[in-house]
Amino acid sequence: MGSISKHTKRNKSFQLFILVVIIFSLTHPLSAQKSIAILTGTGLPVSGLNDWYGAAPVIGLQYVISTDEITKIIIEFHYQNYSGGSIADRDFRWIVDYNNYKSPAADANMNWNDFIVKTRKYFPNNARSFAGKMLQPFASYGLGLYNYTHQVSGLIYPGQSKKPLDTEYLLDPITDRRFAWGGNIGIGFDSPLGQNVNLALDLTYNAAIGYLRSFEDWGLKEVMPLQFLTIGIGFNYNY
Repeated sequence: MGSISKHTKRNKSFQLFILVVIIFSLTHPLSAQKSIAILTGTGLPVSGLNDWYGAAPVIGLQYVISTDEITKIIIEFHYQNYSGGSIADRDFRWIVDYNNYKSPAADANMNWNDFIVKTRKYFPNNARSFAGKMLQPFASYGLGLYNYTHQVSGLIYPGQSKKPLDTEYLLDPITDRRFAWGGNIGIGFDSPLGQNVNLALDLTYNAAIGYLRSFEDWGLKEVMPLQFLTIGIGFNYNY
């Protein structure tokens, strides 16, 4: 019953967040300039999450509303998948014979589906020209729901007490699925490529109030909060 209750609460939080986003986008003045952006880039785990995973590709979409000359409201979805978790290359020390053992079938992966609303502020007085293009710097901040699924499998059970170690005796696979509230801040610049197309480059720090459980036998501690950087490039079509 507890897991069902938690799942229901997460679904309600997600539905409320999406409802707020839809109402905001529908009630904004129709005269405001809008754009759609396609994102691609790299996600870089930090602050403990990098003990588990390395860099991974990021893809996403943005719906952008210009509220005035220096402010944009951005509704963003992005996806990333961390694979090849470091636990596959780690070993544990078996207390029976004090030898180290790897789990040949060990695997871990983590995917993210994130829904974010953020504000982007431009600094026109700091615009610069480079290679014939005008670069407009900006900073951003936002909040959102970070939906992640973490899976670990194939680990030899380290609590065995009789020799020899049975390498076919495995821990049950673990799957953690959660919605976590979080925030982000970022910096970057954009540059016009044509009448209706802009290019944006940014670096964003993300933090979600979620966690990864510890696997201390393999030297991996609990990670909380979950933090990562994204280095992104976006192509905006203005209409």
